[in-house]
Amino acid sequence: MRIALCLLYPIDQLGGVEVLVSELILGLGSRHQVILVSPDDAASLARSRVAPFVIKHIQFSPDWTSVAGARVLADKIAESRPDLAHFHFGIYGFGNRFPFHCPIPYLHRRSVPCVTTSHMVTGLFESYCGPEKPAWFKALMLPLAWCGKMHQLLHVQYEIAVSQHNLKTLRTRYCPLRGRFRQIYHSRLSEEPPGMESEQRRPVILNVGHVARRKGQMVLAGAFAQIAQRFPEWTLQFAGPDLDGVTMEKIRHLAREKQLESRIQLLGKRDDAPGLMRRAAIYVQPSYVEGLPLALQEAMFHGCAAIASRIGAHEELIHENQTGLLFETGDSTQLAQALEKLMQNRRQREDFGRAAAASIRERKMTTAGMVEQHLELYHAAAKKT
Repeated sequence: MRIALCLLYPIDQLGGVEVLVSELILGLGSRHQVILVSPDDAASLARSRVAPFVIKHIQFSPDWTSVAGARVLADKIAESRPDLAHFHFGIYGFGNRFPFHCPIPYLHRRSVPCVTTSHMVTGLFESYCGPEKPAWFKALMLPLAWCGKMHQLLHVQYEIAVSQHNLKTLRTRYCPLRGRFRQIYHSRLSEEPPGMESEQRRPVILNVGHVARRKGQMVLAGAFAQIAQRFPEWTLQFAGPDLDGVTMEKIRHLAREKQLESRIQLLGKRDDAPGLMRRAAIYVQPSYVEGLPLALQEAMFHGCAAIASRIGAHEELIHENQTGLLFETGDSTQLAQALEKLMQNRRQREDFGRAAAASIRERKMTTAGMVEQHLELYHAAAKKT
């Protein structure tokens, strides 16, 4: 097949969506022709690990807001003669919050079948306008955004949800077209067991991912500060780049205020996340919203005892008191209690880690499984046109 993979951010930004698309390119590129549609410039794409597997790159600006811009992008994609185009975004993206502003209907008219993936399902009044907008504005805008999303769904063969929780939400929210939705777990994990016993775990609490408010790292820093004096041998590590320009500085300020500069460590962007996960004793995912977090999935696969906020994506990965612990989202005191429970009990950490690793493998959350399920859906979508 000749497949156009379309995303809103540069492939080397390495957020969850970019990582998934990279894995799809690597998994598909040896057997199929891959066209990448993204904002990357030629130099950054050439440095990417996926460059050898991309036969054509279509660069575009993700900031267009016009019908004309959607038509232009659709024309560029159609001219590359794909058998199918696969768009990646949250619920909203590629102009689909307004009817006729999305390239997908125009590709449909040109007989290019389309598949989309909703990587993050937020609240009903979120993601179609700026979070700073007043409630009355969001309420007025919602019907237009819903109609724009429905217009996009009318012109796709399938939309993929990345978790069962997201699948149920999407089918309820867009009930007239509930039959368009399918679910595929995403992953960048190999089939092989990680060998988690090979390295000695250290008294480290770890979080991996872009540092931003929605990721909840400030909640984790506040929880650690509450109990740090009672556990002087433990450190807290954040591995990931600054995303919003605010959260990382707040963490630094808290560390200075509580005299924890040496124990709250901001590691920045790292290429050795699996190694960090194999060495850390506890992994925490304190996000306010997620699709299906790759970092939590990988930490569990690597046998790290996990704690996560009580949101749908996390509850799908963690079975409470069997493969990890959950806490109420945003509640740093409850998170501190969960941390203290695991910090005091090495045996429970080890039991959680073994059970978590087994649960990820049992559900076949692997790269190979993800690629094959995408291919099956692509072939089904192509046959529907």
